[in-house]
Amino acid sequence: MVTLKRKTRKKLKFWGIVLIMMLGVLVAIESRYAIFRINDIQISANRIVPDNAMWGITTGTEEKFWPVYWIVRAKHERLIEAYFPVDITIRLVGWGKFYVDCVPIVPAYKMYWGGKYWYVSPSGKVWLATLGENKYIASDKAEKIPVLSWSSDRPSPVDLSVRRGNIMPSSLPVTRVKKWYENIELLGWNNHVKFVKAEIREGSPVVKLVFSRPDGGNGTEIMFADEPLHWYEAGLAVKKLYPNLTKVSQEIFIDTTYKDKILVKNKVQ
Repeated sequence: MVTLKRKTRKKLKFWGIVLIMMLGVLVAIESRYAIFRINDIQISANRIVPDNAMWGITTGTEEKFWPVYWIVRAKHERLIEAYFPVDITIRLVGWGKFYVDCVPIVPAYKMYWGGKYWYVSPSGKVWLATLGENKYIASDKAEKIPVLSWSSDRPSPVDLSVRRGNIMPSSLPVTRVKKWYENIELLGWNNHVKFVKAEIREGSPVVKLVFSRPDGGNGTEIMFADEPLHWYEAGLAVKKLYPNLTKVSQEIFIDTTYKDKILVKNKVQ
C-alpha cells in the first residue's frame, strides 16, 4: 500500500513537471510569436456600431489570450446591446479571429412616456426616439402606426434608476400591447387612430383609442378593457353605430368596458 502511494506521488510529480515545462514553452512561444493574440474582430456591414467599438471594450488579457475573449463574449454582446439598437452575436471563425453579427433592431411602435418619445422593440427593449443611431434603423412601420401613450398612473414601464446605456429593458406587457395593435388593424382603424392611451380609470387599467379629426386634432374616443380578448367584437358593434368615426363629433366618448352593452356619452359629462 505504501509502495503504491509512493508510485502515485512520483507519477503526479512527473506529470506536474511536464505540465510546467509545457506551460513554459507556450509562454516562450507566445512571448516571441504572440500566437494567442486576437488576430481580427470583424463586424458585419452596418452603420450603427463603429468598427473600433469591439476593440474598445476588449481588455488587455482578452486581447493577448483570445480563448478568454471567447469565454466572456456574452459580456461584450450585452455591453454593445446596451448602447446601440442592435442584436449582437460574436462567432469564432478561425484561430484568434472573430466575426460579429450585428443586426439592427426594428421597433414595433413608438411610445410617449415621461414627456419623451421612445421606440419599443418586439421583445420590449426601449430607447429614445431621438437617439442618433435611429437614422440607420427601419423605423417606418413604428412611425406609421398610432403612438402608444403610457399614462403616469400606470406602473412605470422603465426603471431609469438602474439605467445603463441607451437601450433598456422594460416591464411593458408586450404580448398584450401587440394584441391591441392587431385588433386596431383588424378593425381597419390604423389610419384613423391618432394614439393609443393606456391609463387607469376608476382603479382599473383601460385603453383609450383617440381618433383623429379631419383637421388633425383629437376626435372621438373609444375606451376598451385592458384585456384585448373582446376588443374585436366590441369594435364591430361600434362600427355598426358609427361607420366613419373621423366624422363623429369630437365630444363623443364611447365606453365598451361594460358587459353586453356600449355606452355613448358626451365627454363633458
